[in-house]
Amino acid sequence: MSKKKKLIKKLKDNWAKPKGDTGNLHLVEDYFLSKHEEDTSYVLNDRAAQDLDFSAFYNYLDRTTSAIGQQYLYAQLRDLDCRKRDLDQSEKLIEFYTKEEDKRLSTQIILNELSKPNDYYFPFLMFGKLPDKLKYFGIIKALQFIMIAGVIIGFVYPIVFIPLIIVFAVNVFLHYWHRSRIGNFANIFSRLSRLTKISRKLLMNSNKTEDEKTEILKQIKSVEKITNKVLFLKTDAMLDNEGTMALWIIMELIKSSILAEVVTFHAVVDEIIFLRKDIEGLFVFIGEIDVSISIASLRAGLPYYSKPDFLNDQKGISIDAIYHPLLKDCVENDLHLKNKSLLLTGSNMSGKTTFIRAINLNVIAAQTLNTSFTKNYKAPLLAIATSIRISDDLMEDKSYYMEEVTAIGGLIEFSKKEEPQYLFTIDEVFKGTNTIERISSAKAILEFLNQHKHLVLVSTHDVELTSMLAEDFDLYYFQESVENDTLSFDYKLKQGALEKKNAIKILEISGYPKSVTEEARRIATDLAKV
Repeated sequence: MSKKKKLIKKLKDNWAKPKGDTGNLHLVEDYFLSKHEEDTSYVLNDRAAQDLDFSAFYNYLDRTTSAIGQQYLYAQLRDLDCRKRDLDQSEKLIEFYTKEEDKRLSTQIILNELSKPNDYYFPFLMFGKLPDKLKYFGIIKALQFIMIAGVIIGFVYPIVFIPLIIVFAVNVFLHYWHRSRIGNFANIFSRLSRLTKISRKLLMNSNKTEDEKTEILKQIKSVEKITNKVLFLKTDAMLDNEGTMALWIIMELIKSSILAEVVTFHAVVDEIIFLRKDIEGLFVFIGEIDVSISIASLRAGLPYYSKPDFLNDQKGISIDAIYHPLLKDCVENDLHLKNKSLLLTGSNMSGKTTFIRAINLNVIAAQTLNTSFTKNYKAPLLAIATSIRISDDLMEDKSYYMEEVTAIGGLIEFSKKEEPQYLFTIDEVFKGTNTIERISSAKAILEFLNQHKHLVLVSTHDVELTSMLAEDFDLYYFQESVENDTLSFDYKLKQGALEKKNAIKILEISGYPKSVTEEARRIATDLAKV
């Protein structure tokens, strides 16, 4: 089977399936980390990303083919402001690649040419700190001139070749010293040629307007101007072929003696800096195509999905049959909030944290991929801030409670602004402190976060909060059941306040001493009377 046929088979077999762990997430996130956004209001921050298991979520969503596609998808998922994207154009692309399998496969074959390790370094070319010009670059130019002029004059006055030996030796030293200094830059620069070639191929099958095609073609031609210079820096490939080895030796002798590689390298750096916007334009063009195919593959593998309906200037969320995309056979649930936030109660393992995470992941997917894991999704455009996964930071000598104070304090700062509209998610408020102060602080904090049109999702064991916050929070709960000494969960969301408590019963069926459970039940009864 030919290499192309193997690739086609692989692409067909992987359609509608997750790729799994990419294994190089530190390279994938480079484009997102390198971009300098003036307004970061809708950017998913690192704390929220960690709280929501974003890395696993990204690995599930990623069905891209190229390194550029991976990076573009990651950056898109971390920027929740869908107003920056043309959703109608994206949907046309997704629909096209869903229906036209042959076109999709031919496009993926082209994109696969940008899946090499060096193809993760385009963000560096667009935003990174390139090598500074040598302080003594003027001396380099002078040595180059002396060598060239000396060789020409030497054919008339051969005695000139004698002092040129010293210049030659100095130039060769500088040539190889500079090569060791610039390291892998020449390999990274060489991918610009591949970038323009792939862009030309993709442009032929693109559904861009004529004006858009003209602009992209202009960017291609601009970047192509430096590709010949880059090839001049990348001649080591000749060593792989015996027929070109002699030519490589001659070229290496010429380049080193007149410092041509050093001078060309700095010329390329200057031009790359000048052409960074054009390079990014081609990067985005390729990324959009790859991500559109990725979304089409994602949707094809889902049990169901819906396109979001974004509500303007409203407080609320309406979702039907929502599920967590990373959980197999996840139980679906409905949630409808209007002018209120959510207070969710229930025991451990009942599904509270999973449910509030699922809501957040649906908000991300809806606003970035125009796809939600629901049968119906209606919500305003939301920024996200969370306090879910808190741990002691021993290295910084922070207690659990102080970590909670810091995390929730960040949410409070966000809530002071009317714009953007936030979705605040808290999994238990101040678990690291005593009951009385925890409940009183939680009530005050949740009321504060709930101001303006912000939405709050909070899970808690403190059922006392249900009566305190019932005016501004809709009450829901998850309930486990204990029958015949067997603990089970249905993971179905129920409206109202949790009344039945099974914590002590669970201790009994777990084999705790009878004296312990009876004493616990007696104390619980006494406390309930207070």
